[in-house]
Amino acid sequence: MTHLLFTYLTDDGNDAFFADAEHMFSEEFVRKYSKYKRWQDAKSTILGRLLLAYGLKNLYQLDIDNLKMNFSKDKKPFLENSSIQFNISHANDVIVCAITSVGDIGVDVEKINAIPIEDFKDQFSPSEYKTILGAPKVLEQFYTYWTQKEAVVKSNGSGLHIPLQSFEISNQSTFIADQPYYLNEISIDVDYKCHIATQSLIHEEDVTTISLKSALLTDFGSVNSLKSFR
Repeated sequence: MTHLLFTYLTDDGNDAFFADAEHMFSEEFVRKYSKYKRWQDAKSTILGRLLLAYGLKNLYQLDIDNLKMNFSKDKKPFLENSSIQFNISHANDVIVCAITSVGDIGVDVEKINAIPIEDFKDQFSPSEYKTILGAPKVLEQFYTYWTQKEAVVKSNGSGLHIPLQSFEISNQSTFIADQPYYLNEISIDVDYKCHIATQSLIHEEDVTTISLKSALLTDFGSVNSLKSFR
């Protein structure tokens, strides 16, 4: 099964939130989110980890007290000694975490903002860019392709080593080095686009979307040990 958990960022109770986070997580993770200059980025990073922990415990019945997180050579996080894969993304006020038991996964969420689309022409194939310009809702089509491509790159795990224009999205799928990637759109908010990319074909009915309040996540973190989350 594949799950997409999400929450919204608020500035309610920030002082207490960050004070609690210092006790929830490992010193390494606290140092990581403390480097952000904006509270929004730090809080989104924490909420992403809380979404992950909540999903692993409540949807996959994993013992999160003893989970070990590590990172690939390309800095993609993964769980040691587990077949469960995950990926996290955030944009503006939305934080999402995709978790699956069927192979590698990537997720990307973006808010639909007005931007100079021509500045990004080189990130798309000629066919994709033509489709964007010819779409009834140009911005939505732009962000559809953008989140699809970012999700594919994140599923692959090679990060910036894969240029976005080096592969083309067609019929909700694409290939990188003969490896297929399949895409599913996740409906979260009319102002956002979100896609997951997987290396196994997942049907829409096999993806569940779960909305969680940030306060619920904080309460969850306060009664669970998250020290192994780097």
